[in-house]
This record gives sequence, C-alpha cells and structure tokens, in this order.
Amino acid sequence: MYVLAFDRDWTVDVSPHPRQETVPIEWVRYWAHEADHEVWAIGNQDLVEEAEIPGTVESIRRRDGHIDALGEKNEYGRYAWWPEREERLRILAELFPDADGYVVVDDLDLSHVKGWDHYHAWDFVEHVRQGELGVSAPPSTDLSPDGGFESGDAVRDVLADGYVFELTHRTNGEQKTHLVTHFEPDRPSMTPLKGPPAFWFETAGNDERFSVRLPEIERLHPVPYDRLAEPFSGAAFAAVREQLQDDLSSVDEDTLRTMLSDAVADSTSVDRRAALRLAMIAVEHCDDVRALAVDTTFALLADEPSALDRAALQALHEAATDDPAVLNGHVGDLAAYASEDSMYQAAATHCLMELAEADPASVLDAVPALEAAATAETDATQSYAVYALSCIAETYPEEVMPAIDTLIEAMQSEGETAQTNALAALGKIASNYPDAAEPIVDELVAVLDADAKRVRNNAVGLLGDLAQEHPAVVIEYADQIAARLEDTNIQARVNASIALQRAGEADPAAIRAQQERLTAALQDPSPDVRANVCTLIGNANVSVPIEDLEDVRENDLDETVRDRAGWAISRLR
Repeated sequence: MYVLAFDRDWTVDVSPHPRQETVPIEWVRYWAHEADHEVWAIGNQDLVEEAEIPGTVESIRRRDGHIDALGEKNEYGRYAWWPEREERLRILAELFPDADGYVVVDDLDLSHVKGWDHYHAWDFVEHVRQGELGVSAPPSTDLSPDGGFESGDAVRDVLADGYVFELTHRTNGEQKTHLVTHFEPDRPSMTPLKGPPAFWFETAGNDERFSVRLPEIERLHPVPYDRLAEPFSGAAFAAVREQLQDDLSSVDEDTLRTMLSDAVADSTSVDRRAALRLAMIAVEHCDDVRALAVDTTFALLADEPSALDRAALQALHEAATDDPAVLNGHVGDLAAYASEDSMYQAAATHCLMELAEADPASVLDAVPALEAAATAETDATQSYAVYALSCIAETYPEEVMPAIDTLIEAMQSEGETAQTNALAALGKIASNYPDAAEPIVDELVAVLDADAKRVRNNAVGLLGDLAQEHPAVVIEYADQIAARLEDTNIQARVNASIALQRAGEADPAAIRAQQERLTAALQDPSPDVRANVCTLIGNANVSVPIEDLEDVRENDLDETVRDRAGWAISRLR
C-alpha cells in the first residue's frame, strides 16, 4: 500500500498545466476507490470533492480525533490555522507508518521532505506508464467487454442525461433490472471512501432504496418521460423536482413544460402529489415557466385539501409577493377557496390580499369572498381579508359598501391588526359615502379607549370624518371624544380636537361642558391640538380663564396658536 498525496492545480487534469501533461483525475479516483492505496489531497482542497478523497481537514481529524487545531473559520471560509505543505506530508506519514512508500505529486518542489518521493505531474505520469513505480494505471477501455462501465465518470455522464433510468445490475449472483431514479446520499466528510464508487438508486413505484457498486452495473440508460407508463410518471416528477432543487440549469425546459402541461391536461392520470410538488418548485425557481406552473398548481389542488395542498397555495403566495400579476387569471379560484372554512382559506385570502394591494381592480369580483373570510375564526385570515378590503376601498369604496357590517364586526374583534384595517376601510368609505357609515358611530365610540393606539387613533379620526356630514350624531359623544384629549398618543389627541371642532357647531353646549379638559389642553405638547382647542373655545364660547388664553397669546412658541388664542379672547370679551 502506497500513500499518494496530490496537489490539484497544474497537477491533476481538472486544472491542467498550460504546457505539460497532468495526472488524469480518473487515475486518482481509481487508486483511491479501486486499488489498495491511501490517496489524499494536500493542495487545493477542491480536489477532495472532485476526486472523492480525504484532504487536510480529515488528516487533522484522524491525527487528533478532532479539528480544534484549525481554529474557527473566518468570513471567507478560511481556518485560523493551516499547516504548511511539508507539515501536511509529515502528518500523513505519521498516520500510515507501515506504507510501502510515500509519493507526493505537486508542481512545487517537495523533494526535501524526508521519506517522501516527489514528482512533478508530467514526470509522475511517465513513470507510471513505464511501470517504474509501485502503482499502476487503471485499464484504458471505456466499456468492459462483458457490459458495464469502466469508470464512475461514465456512469455519471449517463445519469446527467435523464431523470428515470433502466438499470441492470448483478447482485448475489443474479441479474436484476429495475426502473429507477438516482439520488446522492448524505456522506459524513470524516468517513474515508474505500473501494470502487457506489451509486444510489430508488426504484420507481415502491421507493426501495439501494446502492450498486461500479463493477456490478451492467447496463444503465435513461428512459424518456414520454415512454414512461402512467404508474411510473410520479418517479419522473420527483426526479425532475430534486434536480431543480440541486441544479436549475440542468433541467431541460421543454421536458419540464411537457410534464406540467400533461398534469394540467389529465390530472387524474398522473401522480397528483408528485406533480404538485414539482409545480411548487417550478413556481419558486423557474421564471420562464412560472405561469404554467401556477396553472398546474391550481389544476392539481384536491377538493379535500391536505397539508401538501395548503403548502402549494402558500407557495403561490410567496410568488405573488414578487409578481402579483401571476395570479390574476385565478382570482375566481382564490375567491372560492377564501370563502369557505378549509385548510385553503388562509393561504387563498393571503393571495387575494397581495393582489388587492398591487391592483385593487383585479379583485373586485372577490369582495364577497373577502367579506366571508373577514369573519373567519383565525386572526390571520381575518386580518388578510380586512386589509384587502381596505385596499379596495381606497379606490373603489362603493364596491366595499356591502361589507360594512362585516367591517364593523372586525372592528370589534380582539386582533389589533384587523381592528386597525377595519377602521381604515370604514374611514375610506365614510369619506366618500358618509351616510353609509352613520350606523357605525356607536361601535366607533366603543373602541375609543382600546388598548392599541392605532385603533384609538383611527376610531376618533373616523368620527371626525363623519362629523363633516353628521355633526349632530357625533356630538352626542362629545364626552367620550374629549377624553381622547388626555390620550398618551399625540395623534389620538389631534384627531379628537379635530372631531370636536367639526361636530361642535351642532351643539356648542356639549363643547362648553368640556371646559376643564379644554383648559388643560391649552398646554398640550402638540401645536395642532393647542390651535384647535383655541378655535373650539372661541366657537363655543367656553368659559376658560382669560389669563390662561392671554398667556398662550403672549408666550406660545407657535404663531398659529398665538393667533388663535387672540381670536378666542376677542370672542369671549
């Protein structure tokens, strides 16, 4: 047994020398996996993966039982400490003290390292061919006479050309043929690879997994998708899905389109779950076929949804966050799912919310469904629906008017987000159709002291909007509105002063009854509040101490406030 240590660059043919011959990587793999030698990467560690051999990290692990000596990796993936090449060779010699010889192949001269024979790649190749070293080159035929493959690369080339394969192999003296897909198992980096390479397969139909070593493979060829019998189409969908996840560019777009189209054309004859999983991945990763993948997803959703179906709709929502228009053709489907209490409801409503935010006109027909979703038991679904309705009300308030009762109910819910969005939607309706919002005044007053400041702000603000057309209705609640002048949130105080100002003309006495609160509000930190309060005092002839108004007129830092205070004084005298 020899210990063979290889550099990579200008040494192995994956990184060839510009003028000299380099070592074929198949030789390196052969010695590592089919011959009784220890083969290690000591230079560029990319060779570890390319040749499937251990490298410097593994040598430290073997020596110490751990890799603490290397320290932590930095942001560029480099360890804090890395042994010099000479030290790497010494470590290998310590690990294998009984080897027949130690050979290092490197474009750097390492002949000074005791116990090691150094060769440049071109010299090493020549010595091997001449039989002058204790290692021999692998056989040179591409396909062995009795069938099978000479090298792992030949098998990999076949696997790269398809998704489902017909495999014939020998096992326990018998020849067996299977329809299979290929997969790569997780391999611990610390486990050295010995013997010929092994390939892992999964049988189509019963999902049995097994490995076959290179010498046991007799025949392997891809089976085109259009030649697969219907029971095995699921294996093709699964194989393409895994390949999309691993390497998007390796999947043939025409094949992907054909598979998705077949699933839409006859969803009853394909493996629905496998096809749906493929469509989900295509929605996420494949820009050029996303529209088709969306159509496929809707075609494959089950009448009785499972967790997979719900996940598929959630995947559509993720796509819609970047490109809402991709769902424009399926508003009817989404509305149907959003209107019913099922596993679909939340995700479908979320999709409609994205559409409403991007283009309210696209979901006008879905307003009844959104109204139904706004009464859902789950807070998330309710919140999505109410926000969508508020987006539509911004431009099309008349379309949302039929949902006023539902919005009022949402306003009274415990969810802060739903409350806030319901108030926003009602405010947009009220600003265009005050008569439609008049019945909600009682409910608005009930949330004036809500815990959430956004809810309080929007509620008192909406009362201010209503007061423009219905001051007599709003002024009945002057005491509750005036209480917001003491709110900890500045916007609630500003909105309260506006609402009182707009409603006050209907009943000045109701404003005068708030004398104490108005007097205190003259010292409010907000100049908007102070100015509005001065106007209220003057309009309603509120009996506040003149000296308080005079102090504001003389000393307030805001010019508008000073002017309003002077005007109020003139009204009171």
